Amino acid sequence: MHIEKINPQIFTNEYDIMCQRLFPHSNKLYDSPFGAMWGIIEPGEISKIHGHHEAETFIIFKGEGIVKVGKKEEPVTQGDAIFIPPFEEHSLKNTSDENLIFFTIWWENTFSKKNSKKLNSGKKKYLITATPPTPNGDLHVGHLSGPYTGADILTRYLKLKGNEVFYMSGADDHQSYVPFKAGQLEKSPRETADHFANEIEKTLRLAKINPDIFVKPHFSTFHIEFVKEFFEKLWNEGKLVEKEVDILFCKQCDKHLYEAYVRGNCPHCNELSDGNACEKCGRPNLCIDLLNPTCKCCGSEPEKSKIKQLFFPLSNYKTQLKQYYKELKIGPHLTALCERMLDEDLPDIPISHISDWGIPVPVEGYENQTIYVWFEMAPGYLSATNELIQDKNLSYTLRDFWNNQDTTIINFFGYDNGYFHSVLFPAIWLAYSEDITLPKTMITNEFYQLEGLKFSTSRGHAVWGKELLENASHDVVRYYLSYSRPETVETNFTMEEFNHIVDTNLNQEWESWLHDLKCRLEAEFPNGAPELETLSGNYLMFYQHVNRIMNEIMNAYEPNTFSPQKVVRLLNELVRIVKKFSAGEEFLTVLKNNQQRRNTAIALELYTAKILALFSSPIMPTFGKMLWGDLGFNIEMQLDEEVNFLPAGQKVNLQKNYFSKTNDSFYLQNI
Repeated sequence: MHIEKINPQIFTNEYDIMCQRLFPHSNKLYDSPFGAMWGIIEPGEISKIHGHHEAETFIIFKGEGIVKVGKKEEPVTQGDAIFIPPFEEHSLKNTSDENLIFFTIWWENTFSKKNSKKLNSGKKKYLITATPPTPNGDLHVGHLSGPYTGADILTRYLKLKGNEVFYMSGADDHQSYVPFKAGQLEKSPRETADHFANEIEKTLRLAKINPDIFVKPHFSTFHIEFVKEFFEKLWNEGKLVEKEVDILFCKQCDKHLYEAYVRGNCPHCNELSDGNACEKCGRPNLCIDLLNPTCKCCGSEPEKSKIKQLFFPLSNYKTQLKQYYKELKIGPHLTALCERMLDEDLPDIPISHISDWGIPVPVEGYENQTIYVWFEMAPGYLSATNELIQDKNLSYTLRDFWNNQDTTIINFFGYDNGYFHSVLFPAIWLAYSEDITLPKTMITNEFYQLEGLKFSTSRGHAVWGKELLENASHDVVRYYLSYSRPETVETNFTMEEFNHIVDTNLNQEWESWLHDLKCRLEAEFPNGAPELETLSGNYLMFYQHVNRIMNEIMNAYEPNTFSPQKVVRLLNELVRIVKKFSAGEEFLTVLKNNQQRRNTAIALELYTAKILALFSSPIMPTFGKMLWGDLGFNIEMQLDEEVNFLPAGQKVNLQKNYFSKTNDSFYLQNI
């Protein structure tokens, strides 16, 4: 227990009246979620008109007067309690011949902002997937710009809001591009897959991309057996069909051609395409229907050969897919692909190929064929979930994720993989279980070019993720990849623009403001963050502007409107307006009796810095965490119901430098 004596001898002059503050306690004996004081207004005097972001209540102990709140005036007397909403300018005047004695208490609430959204609307469960990369090479910057940074950014944001979020990816071992690459390297497919899967994981770690599970099929406890059982279930239920069909065969190489081994013109758009799917228009092909096909191993024209092959009949799921697309949240490019395919006859998709690389088909008579890798991936997501549950020792079952409408599943992938994720996989999952939980949102990206041309490992036209991340911090790399992310159209990476954007925005804008704020805090507020005194006029307008930007940032982070590109631009705008605000306030420092306004101005800048720390952290995790700690917070960063001002007196210790320059030699050799 602590008893505080009300003592007029220690009154201070605040708001043009004599007051004694009671809470928060001056000696920091304890914290309180509110502020309180009592005051005396002498006859004929009036408190200074002001407004602030807290709600407040006056209680009149003695005397009578007039309270003004906004444009309204009301008489008040002993025993009256007056509620004052946030931001309303107010004053209290003594109209009697004796002292007016009153008590006031104020607190931060949900701000009563009309139409404001809650920052944290309740804990939810999310399962986020990024399409497994093919381990036929390391990740270049083009790969990083798409699903992997995107999924990591969204995961971090949703966790920041207090949700339960799991991020899954893995290596796509059984792609035909793995043995094709192995042949070029004169290594075994197994050796090639394992080597590049390890390199991919290293690159992801350098980029601070941290999936909760990264599945390597060859080493998985579940993957191969689960895929076989899944395949057998569909076969036994008559959901797969057998056909005798023509396929392409290279006599010179003695090889049946599909996917990585054949090249021709797409039967749908006439662009050059590999077998099974066109990365330009996104539509599937049967390989045999490619125009002007050639063997990619020797360049010769293949022959036709008849074999028995297993197919998955997409057309059986047309009605269910049509209904699913009414609720699925996807972008315009993928919408066009889905609707165009539904408008035509959905094809039967070959799901087995003659090959010695991959999971053997578990059906008698198909011992020399393996399961088509894009069919394998559909059950692969389910088996990866089982592995996640085991690896993280979760109390969930597979059904808790994939047969539970309370789980939100979100897929990240490039548009060139769009048909597989939006048409083939949902149909396969529906064939497996009619009550399966399908993804609610699919987030795609377009191609990311390098110096105006497509990334090409064969031509050496690439900036490798590992090289860039070893010469520039992961924060600035993630910042620039978000800034230039190919969300709806193809975008371009250049080393020159990378350095220009990082230097202009981060070094000249963000860094300079934070350093300037550091200097002002050290000179004017060595005892910690100032107390917010008043919030009206230009200060209120600035505060509301900052909050509008914050709401736009939150909207750009949400799954259905996800746009890291927009987030970065809004963060830049946040820094721009606070620099402008700060520069304007400097003119007022020459005035006498300006401390109240100065306190408010610096409190607003610290509030903006807090928002910058919170909302930059999903994109720039190390910077966000560092700034959060430098602002004096020793608790884990999390979005609560609202973002509040820094507590008065909280120690702030900003850094001199937050961003380092890109290695000059790396820049010069890549420009």
